[in-house]
Amino acid sequence: MDGRDPFPRRTATPRRMLPWLGEVLSTLPALARSYTPGAPIDPRTREQIILAVTEVNGCRYCAWIHGSWQDFLGDSLHRADAEQVLLAFATACAEAGRPLPTDDLLSVLPPEAVRAVRATVAQIEVANLVGNTVDGMLARLTRKRPLAPIAFAREAATVAVALPIAVPMLATAGIMRAAARVAPPMPDVDMPSAGEANLLAHLLATAAPAYLANAVVRLSLLGLPRPVAVGIRAGRTAATVRVGRGQIAVENGISRDTVMVVEGEVEPLLQLATGSIVRELASIRIRPN
Repeated sequence: MDGRDPFPRRTATPRRMLPWLGEVLSTLPALARSYTPGAPIDPRTREQIILAVTEVNGCRYCAWIHGSWQDFLGDSLHRADAEQVLLAFATACAEAGRPLPTDDLLSVLPPEAVRAVRATVAQIEVANLVGNTVDGMLARLTRKRPLAPIAFAREAATVAVALPIAVPMLATAGIMRAAARVAPPMPDVDMPSAGEANLLAHLLATAAPAYLANAVVRLSLLGLPRPVAVGIRAGRTAATVRVGRGQIAVENGISRDTVMVVEGEVEPLLQLATGSIVRELASIRIRPN
């Protein structure tokens, strides 16, 4: 804002909104893809990007909404190098107030993931500007900044357009925050001693917090009145996961009381256990120095 306006945060003006609206339109398919199963970036990473931008812009409404989403989804267990690059890119865009080149991202992520990051940054920038505009209007009404009738009318029109989207998002965030509060905490995983547990048991124990990070999943599985055993077979190795009554345990082999046996490859577990943030690690391109 100019020197005569004491409101410290950027609000939605045509000059500020235009580059971001253009970015949203150009990446709209990637934005929609980001909210579907198997998205190029996982939901927890998406929320971390959103909160990084929101922290720069200081929008309290977006911070509350997406903080609720993050509490609901749970934090990432690992912080991969690629994720650090994403957060640095998102923060730099927010500080610059415009979309920035994605050369650094393309060095560590496939193009599909880069488009998803661009779309995520653009849509939260627009939301931040609109949210700050609400507070800017309130500051005008309470005489903490100049009333400026023309600017006030422009801000009111911006808020009116955003209101039908904002109200459902606030309601959804409230539900998610409530679910996160009532969900039981993640317990320690009970497993055989380090010398006895096989590789699959170790991977399952490491990946369990990621699988149970979602508040609804944790509430449903840990709240079971009696433990349920599920066998996992990957290649020649097998293990059993037992979950319920607020506890989770992993043991070698397939237990006799398993209700089902899941067979598959160990690679997805490795990706989850190491905190992979893109769907296929093989698609990451590493540029030689």
